Amino acid sequence: MENISKRQNFISVDNNTAINSYGNIFTVGEVVRHEDKEAGFATILSFEPRIDENEITVHTNKGFAHIDFLVKF
Repeated sequence: MENISKRQNFISVDNNTAINSYGNIFTVGEVVRHEDKEAGFATILSFEPRIDENEITVHTNKGFAHIDFLVKF
């Protein structure tokens, strides 16, 4: 089993690309879906590193979410 403590979120220096702890790469402008299927689809507008929470917040045209809760399709 993979050591979960080694999973991390990463963000590019220009804040236009981010990688979630599962290894999925997201970019500004990409259309994504939230794990909550009722939320529907949204377009990524920006990323915000949350160093104090060890998290990346993704701002979309429908609000915001943590990067690990987004789904690529």
